[in-house]
Amino acid sequence: MPRILVVGGGAIGGITAAGAAADVVVLDANEVHAAKLNDPGLVINGADPQPLRAVTTIQALEGEFDFALIAVKSPLHATVIPPLVERGGIGAFVTLGNGLIQDRVEAIVGKGNLLACLVEWGGSNVGPGELVRDSEGGYVVGELDGAITDRARALAEALQPLGHTRVTDNVRGMIWTKLQVNSTFTGLSAISGLRYGGVAEQGPDAVFALWEEGVRVARAQGLELGEMHGVHAYEFSPEGLARMMEHMANVRPSMLQDLDAGRETEVDVVNGGVAAKGRELNLPTPCNDKVVELVHSMERGERAPSPDYLAYVSAAQITSAADS
Repeated sequence: MPRILVVGGGAIGGITAAGAAADVVVLDANEVHAAKLNDPGLVINGADPQPLRAVTTIQALEGEFDFALIAVKSPLHATVIPPLVERGGIGAFVTLGNGLIQDRVEAIVGKGNLLACLVEWGGSNVGPGELVRDSEGGYVVGELDGAITDRARALAEALQPLGHTRVTDNVRGMIWTKLQVNSTFTGLSAISGLRYGGVAEQGPDAVFALWEEGVRVARAQGLELGEMHGVHAYEFSPEGLARMMEHMANVRPSMLQDLDAGRETEVDVVNGGVAAKGRELNLPTPCNDKVVELVHSMERGERAPSPDYLAYVSAAQITSAADS
């Protein structure tokens, strides 16, 4: 049984910590949340509390860990990860977060010291010691160089109790496949204030416009996209959208939760990640650019999420086509 450090006990980190087949310690700076994780325990979807081991400082950690699962959001990486690297005693770091974060995290932890782990389900923070898992799914684990390794298999086995988990030799393609989901539904959820199901119902034009942009940029990189949530990225259609929503409709993503709480979002590594790669390849990404613009204006308090903004995204595609 591996020994795992989960860095960040929020929705993704906390639920992963509670369900992993491993000896788990949670590192979370929120003292009230950490105290409740220890006693009476973490409450998930209203079930009985499940006691975990949680600490609030790196200095309180004892011993070595096979894996450190990074479940804090990208704006905190530069603050949280370097002290863990300096401490040592970690076999491999693992990204659990959204967006194009893997290369910048590997630059912090050292080449070859990072695994990518893509989370196929969503969750929400209810309050200290209480989380909600609002969709089903497992994880996709892989080495950045595409190798199939024992450590990747060991991590996948530890995560298997939480949902179907697989090891891939195409993690770069799967990172972008997950980005397709996040840049499409998370971005639109954030600007509209709707859950994924509401986005699919009220903004299908924006959904397909964003998806098309992402696929175009992926193809230009030579990436081979795959399947997520039961739909292959190259076969996304109204029927595929309906299949996705069968188990994703209730997702209320972290980007929207961050806007509600007045926190900085991860839009720059999600929709901004697609847009940045598009600029590198001289490919226009007007819909992703519009999401980034809207989310940043909401972060500044200039706008508030509204379903009306879904039309702004689909209109950006039309305007760009007319200009060209």
